[in-house]
Amino acid sequence: MIGNQGKKYSIVKTKDMLVFSTENFIVEKSSVLHSGIFNKEFSSMLASSVLAGVASIALIMIYGRTTLAYVVFILISIAGFSLFRKFVFKDRQMEIVFDLKAGRVDIALKGHKKKIKESFPVKNISGMVIEKETEEIVNRDGMAFVEKISLQHGAVIPGFGEEKILYMIKLNLSDNTDRLIYANSNMDDVISVHGVLKEFLKI
Repeated sequence: MIGNQGKKYSIVKTKDMLVFSTENFIVEKSSVLHSGIFNKEFSSMLASSVLAGVASIALIMIYGRTTLAYVVFILISIAGFSLFRKFVFKDRQMEIVFDLKAGRVDIALKGHKKKIKESFPVKNISGMVIEKETEEIVNRDGMAFVEKISLQHGAVIPGFGEEKILYMIKLNLSDNTDRLIYANSNMDDVISVHGVLKEFLKI
């Protein structure tokens, strides 16, 4: 298996088959509210805290201020975080199987279940390219406001306010369409994946 320390992707290869898996398969415009603030862990923590707060308030209204309300708050916060992270704010992974023996490419999305998204013949792949996309800062006033608030709370957000550069690997198909299969800000990482896939597919 081929991978990297950041676990952005994995490659399992045999003579006639290569399986490429990654979570970095979607390119989305970032909000002024940086992903460093609203990531999946924070969202899970926030959701579990709200749920725990509602349950505690309900118990206080029924039984008054008792130890039970605080115990319930702590238990729901802890258990809720794991459940929200696993089932609501879960990670999705894309898996691409290049099967040279069968002459087929299967693209699937994996969460709790594996779902085939698309299949097409290997011969339909006409090329593979690396493209660069730069996300420019649009709302500078909004970023300045968020940065000011974060500094007041002693929270420095790495990379906040900087232009975001992504390098993307795309499969070119014979029908003049393409498929984005990997995106990363680390150019060396993208070049490495591109080289392995291109050598295997001999394109």
